[in-house]
Amino acid sequence: MLDMAALWSDALAGNVAPLELALVAGSGLPGPRANLGLAAQFADTVAKTAVENRPGALALLDDWLARPARFVADIPEDVSDYLPACAALAAGSLDARALLTHAAPDHRWRVRELAATGMQRVLTVDWGAGMQTIDDWLRSGDPLLIRAAVAAVAEPRLVRDAAHAAQAYEVVLQATDALLATRPELRRAEDVRVLRAALGYGISVITVGHPDACIDLLQQLAASDDADARWIAKENLRKARLRPFADRLADARRAVGLS
Repeated sequence: MLDMAALWSDALAGNVAPLELALVAGSGLPGPRANLGLAAQFADTVAKTAVENRPGALALLDDWLARPARFVADIPEDVSDYLPACAALAAGSLDARALLTHAAPDHRWRVRELAATGMQRVLTVDWGAGMQTIDDWLRSGDPLLIRAAVAAVAEPRLVRDAAHAAQAYEVVLQATDALLATRPELRRAEDVRVLRAALGYGISVITVGHPDACIDLLQQLAASDDADARWIAKENLRKARLRPFADRLADARRAVGLS
């Protein structure tokens, strides 16, 4: 088992190579799944960084986001996003919201995904501070940042708190409005499709914690003349987590062609 604390300590002292080599070797890539457990172990270690070492930690994470590795020779393309993704997740452990904002719209999907998960770490520790950045993401007009806002709040453990769930509902409502306000000819762009995919599951997650408003939203989307609105409703209505609300969603299911 890796001594992650020792590797991180050495990296902060300037000897980054052993950490990079260990993370890449344990990444599980190339392969069907990246080793998210190792990424989480790294982020948990970074969270314990002493205050005086945090500037150096942030510089290292920022460096990984800019370039995959300095010390791993000939890193394969399908492995090269692992270190930046680890950096994005670890940024959340340090409440480095500027780094998360930089990583959330990254062209590499693993980096985007772990940036959203990194924001969940911020929200877990300080919901209010995290929501300030989420609000900035929603106002940015960038579909990938808006997608990150949805992915960050659409986490079951975060929306068990009723007040948090109510705010998470406002996030998906604003994100849905942003998507549906996009001109139809622009919705085929990859970044908009990524946002649509997040809305295709995110509303159902938040419904469990804030059912009345979310059920009303799903009913409106299901009855819409907009094809993307109906798609979002249909994808959410497929989710098993909505079975407790089956009676209340029966009309919506029929509207989108589900039994």
